[in-house]
Amino acid sequence: MRASAFGVGFTMRPGKWPCIILLYVYGVVATSLVTQSAPVIGDVSDRFHLSHTVSGWVISIPSLVTAVAAVFGGWIIDRVGDKQVIVGGSAFAMAGNVVVVLAQNTATLFAGRLVEGVGYLTLTVGAVTMIMRTTTGARRAVALGVWASHTAVGISLTLSLIAPLAGHGERWRWAFGGHAILLAVLAATAFLLPARDAGAPVRQLSEIWTVLRRLPPYRVALASGASAFIQTGIMNALTAYLTGRFAVSTSEAAGAGTIAEGFVIVGSLSVGHLLKAGQSARRLALIGGAVTLVGGIVLYLPPTQYFGACASVCAFSLGIGLVNGLIWTCVPGVAPSPETMGATSGLVSQVTYLGVLLGPPAIFSTLHDGGWTTRAGLVVVMVVLQVAPLPIGLAVSRARAARKVPGGPAAE
Repeated sequence: MRASAFGVGFTMRPGKWPCIILLYVYGVVATSLVTQSAPVIGDVSDRFHLSHTVSGWVISIPSLVTAVAAVFGGWIIDRVGDKQVIVGGSAFAMAGNVVVVLAQNTATLFAGRLVEGVGYLTLTVGAVTMIMRTTTGARRAVALGVWASHTAVGISLTLSLIAPLAGHGERWRWAFGGHAILLAVLAATAFLLPARDAGAPVRQLSEIWTVLRRLPPYRVALASGASAFIQTGIMNALTAYLTGRFAVSTSEAAGAGTIAEGFVIVGSLSVGHLLKAGQSARRLALIGGAVTLVGGIVLYLPPTQYFGACASVCAFSLGIGLVNGLIWTCVPGVAPSPETMGATSGLVSQVTYLGVLLGPPAIFSTLHDGGWTTRAGLVVVMVVLQVAPLPIGLAVSRARAARKVPGGPAAE
């Protein structure tokens, strides 16, 4: 711990696990900005008389902001500093929650969700950029593998904590109110995060093109987008698929999805440790892709029975968690320079959330008789797209793995 640049309290040591864990918490809480509305969307729809389509947009607006503006948001992080952006993002997210709590009409509701979206973008891109800035070597690989699990953890926690509020009238506002209080605490805690070097040069808007004109960032972004497409598509449609095909209850089908999310976490968390133990990144990518492919296809085969489908979706989740962890370990290596890590992670995040937006409608549209062939085909295409670009990105990552990041710790 050392004296804060703000003159109060202390700042965390960059690259150490307390700092990494706090940044992970920001990612988990940012994820809940999107998913907190899902369990209570029925009550929100009844209150504001929304159609199914409009209700879907109430859920999706925060991720839409990231899908549209993440590259520019990443550049803002490179220019202003990740710590400042995390402080501001927490404040934006808190304010958006407050607006939703007080909303009395649809326009105010959407305005609040839009402000939450700004917070979502800045927190997710800002937190992972700080992880990449302050870690190197084996610790970076482990930290980014851990980071890759934040979405699954955020979804699981949010659904578990907010679901009891559903069906109780205006209590849906409690979800957003509680989230606002949590974000107020995190906004204050963000001042403990390490700031970048005071002498860092001011980044120019033109430096976005330094990232956009290079092929390696697009390769990693494509892999991440394909992974997000098939993961969110299958997992969002899972409850409807299991209840429709096997005539199980909604709660039983949802429980299977929750268990499967646990396997995503296991796969993501294992990446850094496997790489640190000397496992080949190329081998892990191929194994993760193969497990994802087999699990995704067997899930939809006509002969598969209910318990086979549950086992298959768990295998799919384990494989895709492994691949997701590998994807994020590639990001620092494909950044043109340490100073453009924000824009690079922004590009990856932007394509990722395009996948998040497009995946669920694509899978839902195939939930009809004979649609399993289309779903299986999508699994094959997306697994190829998530794995094929990785060896090149991994090679670049290896070549730069030993590079010391200015202001960050040495590799451990």
